[in-house]
Amino acid sequence: MKRKAAIIFSCLALVIVGAFVWSAFNVPRQKEMRSFPKAERIDLGNVLVVFYSLTGSTKEIAGRIGEMTGGALFEIETEKSYPAAPIVYISVWRELKNGNLPVLKKIPRNYSSFDVIFVGSPVWFSSLPAPIRAFLSQSDFQGKTVIPFSTQGGGFGDFFASFEKEVQNAKITKGMDFSTSSGRDVSALDQKIAVWLNELKNDLLHKP
Repeated sequence: MKRKAAIIFSCLALVIVGAFVWSAFNVPRQKEMRSFPKAERIDLGNVLVVFYSLTGSTKEIAGRIGEMTGGALFEIETEKSYPAAPIVYISVWRELKNGNLPVLKKIPRNYSSFDVIFVGSPVWFSSLPAPIRAFLSQSDFQGKTVIPFSTQGGGFGDFFASFEKEVQNAKITKGMDFSTSSGRDVSALDQKIAVWLNELKNDLLHKP
């Protein structure tokens, strides 16, 4: 009995070690971008959509916002590559715990030509991921309207509260969270984005 238990334990240990070794030499898998129907333009002025995306979920939402608003896209990229799961969870947890911010390849330096700036990001451990914290720490939005959005597998936690604390020189307006599970239906996801953008349009038109 003890021998059998030892064999099972050894096999589990090998599987766990193998998973960690594999993830150390691989990057997170990117999801395939889905096709959306042709969108009717929702005019929010001159729009910039800034986003960070590790696996592609946030990138998909950002791309759709760009299509619906005619906005330009800017992807935040880190100098280092994050490993695949499960090591990625340890890596990002350490960053958040220790306040270590990754080096970014580049960020926009001038927002003067934009009326509205969307900033999108995944939620890591119920909060802002380190790449977005790094971006916000280096960004002066010059008093522009900034609209956050998040993607996550569970709840958004303190994502939006932390975003408001860390954003600099911006007028924050209604953000939106997108659950990766509820976003499996492309039509429903598309409708959610459209309704949100139209609400923003109405709010911005009536803003004093």
